[in-house]
Amino acid sequence: MNRPAFGVFYGVGVGPGDPELITRKAERILNEVDWIFLPAGGNNGSFVRRIVEPLGLPTAKFRPVSLCMSRDRSEDTNAYRLAANEIAKELHQGKSVAWLTEGDPLFYSTFLNLYDEIGRDPRIHMEIVPGVTSASAAAARAGVTVARLHERVAVVPAVYGIERLPAYLEEFTTVFLLKVNSVFDQLLAIIPALGPRVRAIYVEQVGTTSERVVTDLQSLRGQKLPYFSLVILRREEHQP
Repeated sequence: MNRPAFGVFYGVGVGPGDPELITRKAERILNEVDWIFLPAGGNNGSFVRRIVEPLGLPTAKFRPVSLCMSRDRSEDTNAYRLAANEIAKELHQGKSVAWLTEGDPLFYSTFLNLYDEIGRDPRIHMEIVPGVTSASAAAARAGVTVARLHERVAVVPAVYGIERLPAYLEEFTTVFLLKVNSVFDQLLAIIPALGPRVRAIYVEQVGTTSERVVTDLQSLRGQKLPYFSLVILRREEHQP
């Protein structure tokens, strides 16, 4: 009996929250694959599962992977390793597998933890289906120009880069600070020193029914902000 050909492993991005931002290719692949692995955890279940709910995919196709998603990733590292082993077994049996992720698979995504592990086997073919990032969706909702002509853009995880924000805005015209919830008070202390030419806009839960766009960041002081939150900072330059 011939051994079946290896299945294809797909990293599928479905955007930041609005099901209408799911690409037609992503929808087709999710309908075609044998299994859909996805991150899950916390009291609210799987955020990415809710994004694809309108597609009406069979529940039996989904295989959630429990993650805690804290900065200490030791537990999650083990969960990803176990998931990679399960995915590899299915691929070896000729089954096609998708890893479902919000946003884009190569942009601060859970998929990257599987990409390196499974990519060690040169016999396995992988395909990445890009998705709309939270940064591009937030800029669109806020109506903020991201870049033009000579301008440069930086994307920074807030917990790792907030102290260098003044230097970033000297070098980059637009800076996206991702996941600002845990350092928001520090950010409020820094913003006045950035000067009047820097415009700041806060966006949370972009693309969902809980979406909020706020231009007066000081009004958020003391509020408990969600994990899916970012701030767009843009240095306004005089046009010739």
